[in-house]
Amino acid sequence: MSTFNGWLFGVVLTTCVYLYLYFRKGPVPALGAAIVMSFAFPVWLKVEIWGMPTNVRTAIACIAMLGYICHPKGKILSPLTLLDCCIAMLYFSHISTDAFATGFTPGLPFRAYGEWALPFVAGRYAVRDRSDLQWISKWVTGLLLVLSLVSIIEAITKVNLYETVFGNRPVEMAIRSMARFGFKRAFGPTMHAIFFGMFIVMLSPWLVCSWQSSGVRSNRSIGVLVGLTTFAGVLATVSRTPVVTILVAGGSLLALRIKFLRWPLGLIVVLAVCTFAASPTLVTDTVSKWTGGFERQRLIEIGGEAVVTSSSRSRLHVFHAYLDEMIKAGPFGYGTAATNEFPPRIPGLESRMKSENLFKTIDNGYVLLALRFGWIGSAFLAVLLATSIWTGFSLYFGSPDELFPGAVASLLLVIAILSLWLVWLSYDFGLPMLWTIGVLSGLNSAKK
Repeated sequence: MSTFNGWLFGVVLTTCVYLYLYFRKGPVPALGAAIVMSFAFPVWLKVEIWGMPTNVRTAIACIAMLGYICHPKGKILSPLTLLDCCIAMLYFSHISTDAFATGFTPGLPFRAYGEWALPFVAGRYAVRDRSDLQWISKWVTGLLLVLSLVSIIEAITKVNLYETVFGNRPVEMAIRSMARFGFKRAFGPTMHAIFFGMFIVMLSPWLVCSWQSSGVRSNRSIGVLVGLTTFAGVLATVSRTPVVTILVAGGSLLALRIKFLRWPLGLIVVLAVCTFAASPTLVTDTVSKWTGGFERQRLIEIGGEAVVTSSSRSRLHVFHAYLDEMIKAGPFGYGTAATNEFPPRIPGLESRMKSENLFKTIDNGYVLLALRFGWIGSAFLAVLLATSIWTGFSLYFGSPDELFPGAVASLLLVIAILSLWLVWLSYDFGLPMLWTIGVLSGLNSAKK
């Protein structure tokens, strides 16, 4: 398919399913199912709508929320939560930063809303009670099976089924044939293997919800099988960050659920942190070697000192390498236009990158957002994640029989303190993350 035909196919097919559920079951089940279904389509299928690039996910979110608002049972007014306030802060930070950097345009509030608030509210209004969680989990379980099988097939056969149907993805982030351990690194419907892994990981807490809602032992066995397939799908991306993320998040969830595991798992985490703190370069090189990373080392200049770096070591140096730019970014940052591609179009940075041999990509979510939105925007992201974690754990301890909020909180905790220091917050998995945070907000609002 061409890009437009693929986009149109995804939007029309998902809209048809949405309308069927909309009239048969109501706006809430239809909203949740449509958003999950839209996740199945490639992120590179985009068209320009009023000057804004719109992929299938965003288009379906707009259609589904419009239908929700128009339905008599589409309840909009509900108790506000702290997460609502956090999203509002990021929304206004986006508007103020871009208005300051490139000037205010009529489309700016809509673009900022589409990026931050739209996926959040789509998750917030898709959940009103526990039955909605069970409904969505069925759709997510099916999606995870599809994504995981596509990932495994791609790693083994070196054929991306999404590209076979929808055409090749643009080669922006990585070459199409990148491999490790002799396996092709699967990127599925996303722009990079690491984003695909994080995308699958971001949806994995729903497996807990699906497993918990199955009272029959055979159904739970199927849930375990789906979980193992999902983990295999993450492994098939041959990306270290998603694998570490899902393992640590799973360990955190076990510690949350089973008390006698807390001390052993806690000691393992403390030992790992202390070992890394004692010799970060040695640990990074050892992990890279064990995981197939025979990387070319090169010399860069950071703060007037020569530093040997590599693809893996760059995560250790990226904060210090861009510290001057982060300081100069000030409260509002350089804006979206200056940071929406690599290398960033920041005044003076291009010449410094050439003279100091700096790496072009910025594999750190906090650093990149600090450059884009400044100190304030970066702080708002940290507040959003912290509030999401607190909300998830509060919901779990308030109702321990519902494990889903605890699973989401455990995952977001790992993402906040580990994953976003190793990969920048790509919208490939950032949109599902905002949607999941919106689900937590919906659950919290329903409790009030």
